Amino acid sequence: MKWLLEVFVRSSSPYMDVTLAREMSLHIVCDPDTATRASELFSSKFKGRILPREDLTALEKVSQIAHKTNEQLKVYDVSSMTDKIRAMKRGIRKTPAAVINGEKYEGLEEILQAISNK
Repeated sequence: MKWLLEVFVRSSSPYMDVTLAREMSLHIVCDPDTATRASELFSSKFKGRILPREDLTALEKVSQIAHKTNEQLKVYDVSSMTDKIRAMKRGIRKTPAAVINGEKYEGLEEILQAISNK
């Protein structure tokens, strides 16, 4: 039986505490150049996007099912406007969410329960 597997997740950019960088630049021992170098160091560690733990777990579980059944998996990141609109059209309001054979499941618990029942 062919499954249609879609997963909706929300990613975010790495966070850098701007207040900390400002405080570092105002500190007596820390000159502005050191603060600038420190902020560059922090941002270079976290290149790319970060998924929340629930979204990552849901994506991994649905990916495992897709791999076992040789089904195609479509992943949408609702952080982008086009994927957010796609999610809204399907009635998805929170992540993680999955659409399996046209049925919508929101939240990690619902997704895991749906996978175990299929």
